[in-house]
Amino acid sequence: MAANELLSLLEYIEQERGIGREDLIDALEKSLVSAGRKSIDYGKDLTVHVDQHTGKITATIEFDVVEGATEGEVINIDEAKKTNPDAEVGGTITREIPHRDFGRIAAQTAKQTMIQQLRKAEKARVYEDFKDSIGQIISGTVRRFEAGNIIVDFQKAEGILAYRDKSPNDNFFVGDRINALLLDINTSGSGPSLIINRSSRNFLRRLFEQEITEISEGIVEIKGIARDPGVRSKVAVISNETRVDPIGACIGLRGSRVKSITTELGGERIDIIRYDENRRNYILNAMQPATPKSVEVDEKNNVVNVYVDKTQIRLAIGKNWQNAKLCGQLLGMKINVVPFDNEESVFEKKLKEAVKVLAESLTISEDLTKKLVDNGILSIDGLKAAEKKDLLAIEGFTEDIVNNILESLENL
Repeated sequence: MAANELLSLLEYIEQERGIGREDLIDALEKSLVSAGRKSIDYGKDLTVHVDQHTGKITATIEFDVVEGATEGEVINIDEAKKTNPDAEVGGTITREIPHRDFGRIAAQTAKQTMIQQLRKAEKARVYEDFKDSIGQIISGTVRRFEAGNIIVDFQKAEGILAYRDKSPNDNFFVGDRINALLLDINTSGSGPSLIINRSSRNFLRRLFEQEITEISEGIVEIKGIARDPGVRSKVAVISNETRVDPIGACIGLRGSRVKSITTELGGERIDIIRYDENRRNYILNAMQPATPKSVEVDEKNNVVNVYVDKTQIRLAIGKNWQNAKLCGQLLGMKINVVPFDNEESVFEKKLKEAVKVLAESLTISEDLTKKLVDNGILSIDGLKAAEKKDLLAIEGFTEDIVNNILESLENL
C-alpha cells in the first residue's frame, strides 16, 4: 500500500468513523511488528514507525555486531560499519528493512488492520446505540437467512434471530417487518451484533406492555407468565385500582387488544387469568378453562393435586398435558390432575380424616376445622407452616380464633 493510499484511508476512517488517528496508527504499528516477525527471519527487536502526516511506513531491525560469519540476529563488523562507521564488536546497530522485504507485508497488514479497527469501532458504536434497549422490543427488516437463523437489518446494526429463539409459528420472508426482544449485544467477533428473541416469556410481557396502556401505566400488573411458544400461554394479572377489571383491560373491546398480540405471535392462544394472593383461588383460576372441584396443596413436596370431574379430565390436562404444564410453570409447582368421583372418593375420605384429626388436636369447632381443610391446610405440619395473615384471611377466622389456634400449636 502506497503512503498516499494509507494516508487517505487514515483520514477517511478518522473523519467518517470517528476513530482517532493516533489510535489507528498505534494499532497499525503493533500489527506490522507482529506480521513482520513472522516473515523476516533475520535480526532482532523489529520496530515499525508510521508517519501520521505522510503515511510513510519505516521498519528497522537491530543486530548484534560480531566478528566472523553472519547469521540470524548477528552481523559481521565489516558489514556493520557500512551502516554505522562507529559500530563496534559487542555492540548493536539498527538497519532499515528494505522495501522488497517489508513492502508486501506492510500492504497486506495495513488493510487487515484498518478493517479490524473499523469493525471494532462499529461494534462500539452499536453498543452505545442499543445498550439502553436491552430487554426491550426493537423492530427491523428481514435481510437474509443463514442456516435456519434470520438476519435482521436494524439500520444501524444487524441482528440475529437464532433458530432456537424463534417461535414455531414464525414465518418471515426477506423484506418483512419483524419485532423481537433484544437479549444482548455481541461486542466481540464478526457477524451480527444484536442477539434477539421471540420465544421468551419476556417477549410476551413486553408485547402486553406495548399494547395495554393500563399495564404500561402500572394500573394493571402482570404477576406471572407461562408460555409454550407458538401454541399457548397463560398470563396472570391483577389490578391496582378497584375500578379497573384487569382481565377486561387486557382483552379490550371485542378482544381487540389481546387479538393484536395473538396475531403478532402467529395465532398463539393466550389465557388471561386473575391473580389471587390466596394460593387455592390462584390455582383454581390458573386451571381455566377447566373448573376443578377442589385442590390439595403439598407445600413440603411442592406438589398440587387438582381434583376435577371425570368429564373435565381432558380439559384440565390439555393436549399433550399442556394446560397442566403451563399451570405448573405459572405456580412453580408440579400439578397432578386427579379424577373426582361423585360418590365418596378417596379424596373426600382424606378430607374427612383431616378434619377429624385437626378437630381433635385444636380447641376449635369442626366447622372451623373444615374451613382450614378447604383452604388446603390438611395437617398439623401444614398449619404450622401457615402464616398468621393467611389464617386471618380465611372467612370466619377472627384474631381471637387464630390466637387460640397458635397457642394450641405450641403445646403440640
